[in-house]
Amino acid sequence: MNHTSFKIAAAALAVASALSSTAYAGGFQLTEQSALALGRAYAGVGVDGTDVSGMYYNAATMTLHPGTQVQFGGVGVGLNLEYVAKDGEKNNGRAKEEFVPHGFISHQINDSTWVGLSITVPYGLATDYGDNWSGKQHGHHAEITVINFNPNVAWKATDTLSIGAGLALQYVDAKFGVGYNGPGPVNGQNVNVNSKYAATDFTWGFNVGLMWQPVDNLRFGLSYRSETKHSTNGDLTINGKDGNTVLSGTYDASVTVSGPAWAMATAAWDVNDYLSLYATFRWADWSSFDRLQTTGAQLGQMMQHLQGTNLAPILGAMSNIENGWKDTYLMSVGYDLRVNSFWTLRGGIAYETSPISDEHKRTAIIPDADRWWFAIGSSFHWTKDFQTDIGFAHLHGVHERSLYSQNPVTGQWTEDGRYRHLDAYLLGVQMQYRF
Repeated sequence: MNHTSFKIAAAALAVASALSSTAYAGGFQLTEQSALALGRAYAGVGVDGTDVSGMYYNAATMTLHPGTQVQFGGVGVGLNLEYVAKDGEKNNGRAKEEFVPHGFISHQINDSTWVGLSITVPYGLATDYGDNWSGKQHGHHAEITVINFNPNVAWKATDTLSIGAGLALQYVDAKFGVGYNGPGPVNGQNVNVNSKYAATDFTWGFNVGLMWQPVDNLRFGLSYRSETKHSTNGDLTINGKDGNTVLSGTYDASVTVSGPAWAMATAAWDVNDYLSLYATFRWADWSSFDRLQTTGAQLGQMMQHLQGTNLAPILGAMSNIENGWKDTYLMSVGYDLRVNSFWTLRGGIAYETSPISDEHKRTAIIPDADRWWFAIGSSFHWTKDFQTDIGFAHLHGVHERSLYSQNPVTGQWTEDGRYRHLDAYLLGVQMQYRF
């Protein structure tokens, strides 16, 4: 039986439920907190000074926005996760299209102090292959949302240096499913089992940033968001059959895991009145996602009751998982071309690495791979105080992107199939108003 694959799926799914942290991005981290910045693949985000979403990426950049400004909008996400098994079976985990909303307000108190509030969705996931998919041991369903409430303050320390900080309160709502249908490891009898987990959680973190502007047309930013620890408590519903043994019930369960810290360096160069060039480098600490444990008194009692059955090792695989992810990196460059006082055109390109260090540990819920970003966008300045922004990006997965199973006797790995496409299509729209 595909014992290891069930472990891998359980790990990824429980992490998704705990973090709900990429939509299709590094791990399940979402970068899409600005429809405008999407149009240049988030190059120079924050220090670009073109919208107040910069407070999410670097709170210090609020000092670029005088008076009171508001912004709201969102990014629609469509996935294409086309999978082809070795036997020719096809499936696509794209589920329905999702909308990632965002809202910001920034207010200048005096010449040196700004305050602001951001409401964003920093992590998310939505995949669905169906309960009866033959590869459901890799995971078959996930629907996760995290809402981040983030008050911030910025201080203009000197004419060239600004400092910012904030507190982040996160709420997570997660649902996922994983299963198995095949011969069991104990006596070879067929085992068919499905499990579904639902959980919620609140947690908090912090963010800090600084911006240096040595000359009027050149800005550099450095920012950091802390690790966040989610301790989800929810219900695990299991339905399974192992020969004459039937299991059906709902159990209290909990998963504790830390979300990755990340740091970002950005640069903006206003070449002239018409052209600006931007760059971003981001590191995310996904290597901290090393081990995952699922606990619960009811689960422990159930496992004791199932000793000697095929169900025991299958379900027990969820209890102690080694994940072995690695840190990820995003590198992007982009431009703004101010065609006239009404229309700004922008574009960008980025490369982002996958957190999967061992291809055998890829799951269907978080298939992930290295990816290219190709982005374009525009701003329309209807008045000096009101503008709308649109952005579009295509994320294209490259390099290794297969699912594997391990023979429990020989330990040999076998390729089950390959993702023909790992793509995401992002379309963002937002409005800004300056009071």
